[in-house]
Amino acid sequence: MPGEKYVLSAWVKDETSPQPITYTGKILFSDISASGTTVYEFLPTGPIIDGWQRIVGEFKLQQLPESIQIQLISANGGNGISYFDDFRIFPYNGNLKSFVYDPVTQRLMAELDENNYATLYEYDKEGGLIRVKKETERGIYTIQETRSGNSKLYAPQ
Repeated sequence: MPGEKYVLSAWVKDETSPQPITYTGKILFSDISASGTTVYEFLPTGPIIDGWQRIVGEFKLQQLPESIQIQLISANGGNGISYFDDFRIFPYNGNLKSFVYDPVTQRLMAELDENNYATLYEYDKEGGLIRVKKETERGIYTIQETRSGNSKLYAPQ
């Protein structure tokens, strides 16, 4: 809607070695309307977590655009390889939660919160939940772990 503020959020990983302090892959968002084009540039910021760095920024649509253009620019101005994941656009005053399911088992694999940080779910071969991990600015932490097994009865002879 015209005059409303939006949030763009994604994760980027550049294929570089050794791992840099920040990545160079970026997102360009262009609002194209009859009165001209407004270009917003979104760069990765914050710590690199498990090889990925978050891109987050705000933009405002002045009027209803005729079209928008989103460019995912790879590392070093296109001379490298960048991977983009968990790309989301939502209203500034809104909340967005995303869910990732395994395509074969249909089990919940991840839940992305309003800040685009994941809660990861791991299962054993029988389908029981064994581990829950939480992605934070300081890295990924295990927050729940379950151990189960068949108990053996001991019968003295």
